[in-house]
Amino acid sequence: MAGYNLQVTADGITFNAKYQNLSKYERPKIEAKAPDGTIVSEKSTYQGQVLGPGATQRQWVDDQGNVYSKSELTFWYEGEQVQENSMTKVFQVESYQPLANYTDRYVIDTYYEIYPSNNGMKKDFDREVAVNANLSQMYKLWKKLMDEKVVGRGEFCSSSKGFIMSDGYIRAISTEGKWGLEIGKFKEEKIFEHLNEGQPKEVTLSQPATGKKKLKMI
Repeated sequence: MAGYNLQVTADGITFNAKYQNLSKYERPKIEAKAPDGTIVSEKSTYQGQVLGPGATQRQWVDDQGNVYSKSELTFWYEGEQVQENSMTKVFQVESYQPLANYTDRYVIDTYYEIYPSNNGMKKDFDREVAVNANLSQMYKLWKKLMDEKVVGRGEFCSSSKGFIMSDGYIRAISTEGKWGLEIGKFKEEKIFEHLNEGQPKEVTLSQPATGKKKLKMI
C-alpha cells in the first residue's frame, strides 16, 4: 500500500515521512444535501450521464440526475452540519502528554505507522541519502519520546475529504529490538467512574464460635 506524505516537526526536529493506516477503521458516513434538502452523491458522469466504475469525471448528482456544484451543497453527520477539513501535510507537535495517557485516557480510533520518505528523489543514491537523513531525524524524536516517556500531540486529519478533525498522538514504538513511530487518532476520552484512592487495608475475618466441632476426614 502506498503511503501518504507527511512532514513532522517538533522542538527543532524536522523530517519528511510517509504514513499508512494499519487499522480497519471505517470513515463516518457523511450525507451531502442540495439546497432543497435532497440527498446527493458523488458519481462519475459524462455529458450528464452517470458512468460506470473507472471513469475520471466526478460530479455531485441526485437520484433524478440533477447535477450540483460542490459550493451548492451542505454536509451533515448524524443530523449536524459539518465542514470539510483539508488533509494534514505537516504534523506539528504542539504539546506533550504522559505516555500513560495514550492507553489510559483515550480510546484509539485508528493508528498509522510512520516511515522515512525518499523525498521523491529519482536516483537511487539520492533516494538513499534522503531516507537516511529523514531516518536520523526520526530517531531523534523517537529517543526524546522514549527518554521522557511522553507522546506528542498535534492536530491531524488523515483524509483529503475529512469532515471530523481529530488530534493525533505520535508515540515511540519499541518491540523485539526494533524501533519506530506511530500516530494514533482517538475516538473519545475514557471516563472512569469507579477509581480508588490509596492502598486498601487488609481485613482478617474470623469464624464465629458455634460450640460445634468441625469434622474433617483425612
